[in-house]
Amino acid sequence: MKRRLLLLDDDAAIVSVVKRYFEGKGFEVEACLAAGEALRLVESDAAFDAIVCDLHFTSARLAEGIEIIGRARRRRPGSALLLFTGAAEPGVRDEALRMGADAVIAKPTPLAKLHDAVLRALETP
Repeated sequence: MKRRLLLLDDDAAIVSVVKRYFEGKGFEVEACLAAGEALRLVESDAAFDAIVCDLHFTSARLAEGIEIIGRARRRRPGSALLLFTGAAEPGVRDEALRMGADAVIAKPTPLAKLHDAVLRALETP
């Protein structure tokens, strides 16, 4: 059975590349480009083994990804949760981990490194 990955990012180019990469690694990937839809998916009954979420979805630079990670951890305690961000704001990593992220991966990063981080998070009980 394929593992299911939910990819949440507002950059269509990143979504396209990451989605294709993970599908090539045997994952079934569902992607979302908007924070509101991302929250709906996180709170739905759809099963996801892992969620990779961007920090910012709007030009206002709100940290929607932190809220999404927090809600995902409460709703999906067994899912692997990763924040995937280019943001360098102080405290982002610590806040994401406090809210339940298994890892924080900086953009840009090689896709193999992101894949390895997802696999490690999936193996962590």
